Amino acid sequence: MTWLTRVFQAPLRREDRFTALVRPHIGLMYRMAYRWTQNRDEAEDLVQDVLTRLIPRLDELAAVDKLQPWLIKVLYRRYVDLYRRKVNSPIDASTDWHSDDRFFEEMTADSSQDSERLELQRALNQAMEHLDDHQRDVILLHDVEGHSALDVADILDISVGTVKSRLHRGRKRLKAVLEAGTLVASKAC
Repeated sequence: MTWLTRVFQAPLRREDRFTALVRPHIGLMYRMAYRWTQNRDEAEDLVQDVLTRLIPRLDELAAVDKLQPWLIKVLYRRYVDLYRRKVNSPIDASTDWHSDDRFFEEMTADSSQDSERLELQRALNQAMEHLDDHQRDVILLHDVEGHSALDVADILDISVGTVKSRLHRGRKRLKAVLEAGTLVASKAC
């Protein structure tokens, strides 16, 4: 056995194993965290908090069959915990949890030169604000991120029927909001 063979057969260090498992999902985790918090710093903190809590649980993480939905579920639960804690805290109640819209506009402006698409994205984001939190979460996970109804049900700990019901009602509400505005809903939905 040559030294090169030993190098490639050597087990990965714990940190490298963790990185290899989680790195492909960090972008999605951040996007979901940002959509829930609507704040760049809060989203980064949320993802970092979840990742630091998962480092000691590497063996459990490696044993998960569908890692992406599992990570989003962990992220969502942590978001809910932190949100409840923040809402119920008498300290710093003046800070708005959903306050950083500027980041999305910068991110969208940098990635898209097409003004019609930018206008459509803004209209959809404004329309999403008219949904309740449950409908918004289901639509984001299913329609935007492309998770199956079964995965969304697992992530949010609800039944598949509830996912389908919230999708239907949320889409119906989005259509009504968009039709009431200047954009045609068929372009957006």
